[in-house]
Amino acid sequence: MRQGLTLAVTGIAAIALFATAPAYAKTCKDVITAKARSTAQLSDASRERRAQEKAIANWSKRARDTYGWSYRFWQRAEEKQVNCGGSASAKHCTVSAKPCSLL
Repeated sequence: MRQGLTLAVTGIAAIALFATAPAYAKTCKDVITAKARSTAQLSDASRERRAQEKAIANWSKRARDTYGWSYRFWQRAEEKQVNCGGSASAKHCTVSAKPCSLL
C-alpha cells in the first residue's frame, strides 16, 4: 500500500511539473535587413551608436509591418548581424536578423 501511495504522489508531482511548463514556442520568420546613417556632430563612437540604434529601430518597424506586432522585438530575434562602417563625418550600420515571436 505504501509503495502505491509513493508512486501516486510521484505521478501527481510529475503531472504538476509539466502542467506549469510554459505553453509557448518561439516562432521565427525570414530574415529582415535594415540600414541607417548618422552624421551627428558627435564623436565617432556616438555616431556609430546612433546609426546602430536607428538601424535596429528601422528593423523593428520592418519586422512589425511584414510579420505583425509580436515580431518587432530585436531582443527575441535570432541570427543577428550588425555591420557598421563609414568615415570620420558619417557612420552607417546595416542590421539583419530573423524576427521571432513567443506564441
